[in-house]
Amino acid sequence: MKRLHLLLAAALFLAGCAAREPRPNLTLLKWENIAWHDSGAYLDAFTRASVHARQRAASWKSKRPPANAAVVFDIDETLLSNWPYLRSHNFAISEKAFTRWTRLENGIALPPTREIFQAARAAGLPIFLITGRSASLRAETIHDLKSAGYEGWSGLFMKPLSYTGESIIPFKSGTRKQLTEKGYDIILNMRDQDSDLAGGFARHHCKLPNPFYFIP
Repeated sequence: MKRLHLLLAAALFLAGCAAREPRPNLTLLKWENIAWHDSGAYLDAFTRASVHARQRAASWKSKRPPANAAVVFDIDETLLSNWPYLRSHNFAISEKAFTRWTRLENGIALPPTREIFQAARAAGLPIFLITGRSASLRAETIHDLKSAGYEGWSGLFMKPLSYTGESIIPFKSGTRKQLTEKGYDIILNMRDQDSDLAGGFARHHCKLPNPFYFIP
């Protein structure tokens, strides 16, 4: 009986330890994300998430938006995929490593959002790109965008070298505010992070899936 009590106490102790362990295990979660991406499920989810935005874009051919209408896009995991970087760095986000990756100038387009970009351009809408990429990467970013089929945008806003905020929200929402103050009506804001959508200054938002990293 004493042995049974000891075994029960040990089991309860181990269960208590397990209960305090974050779930799911980080390695297993990374494996799950890799399988989800490589199976094609990521692109399927990305395509489904953008379906309403693509329907809206298709309507621009027959129903012209207001003269002051504009569209805003994020870049990373919105217009361009960084999957080779994420996979090779085991999903670690390092500004120095990402800078090296960007300077390789490997622009990889995400087809669903490129379709919307091209529809906006065909409709004559001003397109503004607002990204958390450092302004020091401007030349490489422009090269990536052009090589991936993104040309004809009206403005590229990059995180200033002097920016020290813990969150990207003030920069991105502040930039959208500046555009509205200049008279633009942002009819669509396409992003992959919740922080990209915070702060308003857009009629419609489209949140794209990105379980690979989080930006506050």
